[in-house]
Amino acid sequence: MDYNDFEFVAFCILSSAPVLFLITAGIIAHHRSAKGWIPGYLIVGILSCFLYAMFAGSLAAQLFPPPYVPGLSEGRGLDLRGVGFFVGAWIGAIAGVVGALITAAGSSLTLRFRRRQEFGLPAGHPGS
Repeated sequence: MDYNDFEFVAFCILSSAPVLFLITAGIIAHHRSAKGWIPGYLIVGILSCFLYAMFAGSLAAQLFPPPYVPGLSEGRGLDLRGVGFFVGAWIGAIAGVVGALITAAGSSLTLRFRRRQEFGLPAGHPGS
């Protein structure tokens, strides 16, 4: 496995980790039916995605620097190795925000329909 393969695997992990974590946390919070969890979940989730976008790519690049290649180090070529870390972190952060918003919307819709069924209101009732 060379560095390009490793960078691709790291890109996939960096781009999918936040959305999987936030959706899992949202589903767990929804099933526990904690009161008022949605605003806190959205604030913490979106702020953590911004922090993830800022720091995850650079941390991965510092932990796994590209190997030394003499031809690229002398300025004879454009060395884009490691850019996948940053792009993966940005994509992961954007997907995390979207996943958090979709999870919160789905949870609020589910709770609204559950309350409507508990009170026996028809689907088009204006008071629901």
